[in-house]
Amino acid sequence: MEFRPEEIRANRDYFAHKLKAEKQRNDVLKAAEAGTFDFVLLDTRGAEAFAGGHIPGAWSFTPSDVEDKSGLLPKDRELVTYCWGHD
Repeated sequence: MEFRPEEIRANRDYFAHKLKAEKQRNDVLKAAEAGTFDFVLLDTRGAEAFAGGHIPGAWSFTPSDVEDKSGLLPKDRELVTYCWGHD
């Protein structure tokens, strides 16, 4: 199977935009260790999970909170979310 040039460009553009939109895990870990965030870290797990343990400095912001809490989010800082992960 051979890819057409426009398909190659579309894939390249997709991944370039994806990388710009994602914060690298290592960057988040360094910020958490230093206690200095140049972004807002949103823990999007449930309130019980957040209470049981979370990254210090993270905000608890479940998907059901979006409408009520969105006005609290700063407009001049990057938003980084985390939730349950799978290995």
